[in-house]
Amino acid sequence: MLSDNCLKTVCSVTELAKKLNLSRARFYQLQKMGVFPEPIYCVRTKRPFYPLDLQQKCIKIRKTGIGYNGQPIIFYGSRRNESRESQNQSDHEYEKLTNGLRKMGLNVTRNKVKKAVKTLYPEGLAQCFDEGMVIRNVFKCLEQWQ
Repeated sequence: MLSDNCLKTVCSVTELAKKLNLSRARFYQLQKMGVFPEPIYCVRTKRPFYPLDLQQKCIKIRKTGIGYNGQPIIFYGSRRNESRESQNQSDHEYEKLTNGLRKMGLNVTRNKVKKAVKTLYPEGLAQCFDEGMVIRNVFKCLEQWQ
């Protein structure tokens, strides 16, 4: 599902819901039921956010199916046929990443980039929102291999 490499120090409710493959409405619904922990609120702006530790707890809840309240929860899969969409998107992401690394001076192929990404992000890039962090980590990995 997700690796810790994809997590930011803080994220919004919307971002966390996306990482968990849930709609924001469904996430709030489950939060009210006690399945997910309540967010932290910024004193100045009153906006809810999730720090790293709460994000990790939410991911663990999604993976294990045991809610924050200790009750079991069953998460159903998506109804959309995402295999073709995700394949096209991942090909585009690898191409974009390869071009960016070439601009940074690395002589790499898309297959090498794919191998590095699979090593660093076994769950895939779909839930990684920080592109700068991804390209930095892949760059360092490929640099070590050369």
